[in-house]
Amino acid sequence: MGLMSLIFSKGRKEGLYVVREADVPGYGLLAIMKSLDCIGAVCPRPQLFVTKVLEELKAGDVIEVISDNPTSVEGFPFLAQALNCDFLVSVREEGFWRVYLRKS
Repeated sequence: MGLMSLIFSKGRKEGLYVVREADVPGYGLLAIMKSLDCIGAVCPRPQLFVTKVLEELKAGDVIEVISDNPTSVEGFPFLAQALNCDFLVSVREEGFWRVYLRKS
């Protein structure tokens, strides 16, 4: 088995590749199906990206949004309600947040 097949065979889940696994506070280890880098993006761009990505995923899939914009981060719980998905948690790190949402 070659190096590339080893890399891409790990985390395979029903036809989709898991970007990575993350230890999400309060939820434990979760498979992150998509990770969106929204560093430098301001409202409403991160929300538009999330809306588009959620359309591509299946119920139960988790996405991670990385943002350095406090206003965008504050809006994700409300966006989750509007899109009928679950806002799991936002985690503050130095210089940015990681926001986790699960598609319902």
